[in-house]
Amino acid sequence: MADKIEKSKKRKKNADGSSRPSKKVAIEDDRNVKISLKDGDEWAPVIASTPGLAMPASISLQPFTKHRKNAPQRPGRSGAIATTEVLLHSSEHPKLDYTAREEEEGGSDALLKHYVGVYDPKTGKLEVMEARKMVIRGSVRAHQATEAEFEKQTVRELRNDLGETFGTKKARKAIASVTENAISANRGSRLIADGAKPAKLDAAKSAIIASMAEATSGMSSRKDLEEQADAAKPRPKADLSAKDIKDVYTVDSLIGSDILKSVPVLEWEQAVKAKKNITTNSRYVSARIVSAATAGVNKLRVLRYLLLLLDLHIASRPMRGGRMLPKREEMKIKLGDNIPQSVIEDIRRKYSDAGVMSKFKSDLLITHVCALACLVDNYEVDLYDLQLDLKLETKDMTQYFKEIGARVVGLPEARRKALDLDKATAAQRRTAKLKLPLDFPRVPFGRRGLIRSWGRLGY
Repeated sequence: MADKIEKSKKRKKNADGSSRPSKKVAIEDDRNVKISLKDGDEWAPVIASTPGLAMPASISLQPFTKHRKNAPQRPGRSGAIATTEVLLHSSEHPKLDYTAREEEEGGSDALLKHYVGVYDPKTGKLEVMEARKMVIRGSVRAHQATEAEFEKQTVRELRNDLGETFGTKKARKAIASVTENAISANRGSRLIADGAKPAKLDAAKSAIIASMAEATSGMSSRKDLEEQADAAKPRPKADLSAKDIKDVYTVDSLIGSDILKSVPVLEWEQAVKAKKNITTNSRYVSARIVSAATAGVNKLRVLRYLLLLLDLHIASRPMRGGRMLPKREEMKIKLGDNIPQSVIEDIRRKYSDAGVMSKFKSDLLITHVCALACLVDNYEVDLYDLQLDLKLETKDMTQYFKEIGARVVGLPEARRKALDLDKATAAQRRTAKLKLPLDFPRVPFGRRGLIRSWGRLGY
């Protein structure tokens, strides 16, 4: 039994015959290789690399040689490699020029020697010769304009070319700005009207234009962009379809009918009947209480609401990026104890965010004041009193009225005589007239135009 167990533990021979053979394979004995260094003549072999370039094999390069200026300072090189420099060039490609140059000192392989060897297995000889290490690079061939293309250039184009080449940084920037803004949708139609033939498009250009049309089919038009830019500006919404100037800015759109009914004016009415003086924080409002009360209670309420907006602007504290409103208790004292809380909360919610009046909300309040002033003054407003109340410069006050579509002109002669002003003083005052059609500032689409239009207002 023990013998059977020992026999079963013996290693079995591999059945698949994958074991190594016990005999060694007979190979040819190593032969001694004789190495000989051959001196290079005028033309040495070239080892060229093309980093990042796929050069066609059919391109042939023409060699050019010249003597090295620093030949004594190049140790380790022998023969023509040390004394001459080789440049290989080819212009066979229709668009590219290929140029091969030797690596100068400072390159990654500048201190290495490169050799080319030829081995003869029959004789066992290896001939070695020093070779030049060169790098082939491609460059786009400069396009040479024809005489016909030069004739097409206008005097302005030639002057712009000179400015781009020799002009100052400011001049080059101005030329670039003109070029960027010179794109016109009607230029092609004008050229055809002048007798020019439309350019023919090949299949590739037609396919590109077709794909561009599909990709841009859902993009907004220029008119849509202008409407979006207008809607984003801080100004009251105007009814552009109105036929009468009274329907452009209404009391309902500027204030709200419910809020207007809640504005108290009984105290003012009684004071006007008793011919008592009414003192307010606004020079504009104080000068128009009597005339507004004579016109009717609705206009008096509009004037009272306008005073609330001015008092809110005066009571707010300037801060970085906007203005800070006073606390609720202090605001009620500033606006008036007899003002209903619903009116105060409506104004606070409309012109501030959590007690902070941003630059956008502040401009929205001022443009609403301008629109309400047009309702009070029958659409012809003297800017001087409002300018003093809001503590604004003439150009800023003018810009606010322009943003609601009003035209700003000089002080009329009849108004000057009524105020008994000399011509020098009257020349510094402006009058805003709101009439159809409204004259809104043009929507700018460039950075400079945007700064010119809304730079004074912080946009």
